[in-house]
Amino acid sequence: MYTYSPTAILITGASSGLGKALALEYGRVGVVLWLTGRNEARLLKTVRAAEQQGATVFWKILDISDQEQVRDWIDEIEEQTPLDLVISNAGITGSHSIGDEIETANTAHAQVSTNLGGTINLVTAIAPYMQKRRSGRIALISSLAGMQPISDGPAYGASKAGIIAYGEAMRDHLHEWDVFVSVICPGYIRTPMADQFKSWRPFEYSAEQAANAIRKSVARKKAFFPFPWPLVLGIRIGKFLPWKLRRLANQRFNYER
Repeated sequence: MYTYSPTAILITGASSGLGKALALEYGRVGVVLWLTGRNEARLLKTVRAAEQQGATVFWKILDISDQEQVRDWIDEIEEQTPLDLVISNAGITGSHSIGDEIETANTAHAQVSTNLGGTINLVTAIAPYMQKRRSGRIALISSLAGMQPISDGPAYGASKAGIIAYGEAMRDHLHEWDVFVSVICPGYIRTPMADQFKSWRPFEYSAEQAANAIRKSVARKKAFFPFPWPLVLGIRIGKFLPWKLRRLANQRFNYER
């Protein structure tokens, strides 16, 4: 039986979807949450819901891709209370246009800047504090798309694959200071962002189910947690197939087809 009860938790991308579900999964009496997102009205709904569960909640609207904003926010928090757990969840997605136009450079860079860049900004801001006190956990939300990208979401897959690589390397490095980094790769989750996927979404979790699974994996100190297992198994088997066969299978998972 694994027990882990962090009392000071930061979650990015908490205004809706998985981030909101994570805030409500962890939010309870005795827990202090620091939440951020880009949409103030939606974020405040999360704040109020977590407060109703008994949590103490602080919130801030910021751009996770802005290194200075993130660093200043972490410095401000750490002056008040050392963070036990930091969950890097904020992310955006994008795809090619309908027709023959490929995903634009601006669309691609925005995803890399937010998804991977935001993760790097957060980890590099909090890690030195955790190293000093030789404790702390960091959970990075990647995606199964980081293990097997879909053809009409190349930058999204690249940004999530980058999170996997970055998290694996940082876990090895920070282990010396007893700071643990988890890399988590969810499959389909029923969220507003996922609604952009119009094609097949097998083994889809609700946001609440995914948040519960993630909380358990963090408590068990799972270094790498991809789920659900049928999709993970399919991806791993697919790596042994010729790319043409893999391509045919992957077309079922595109945004629009």
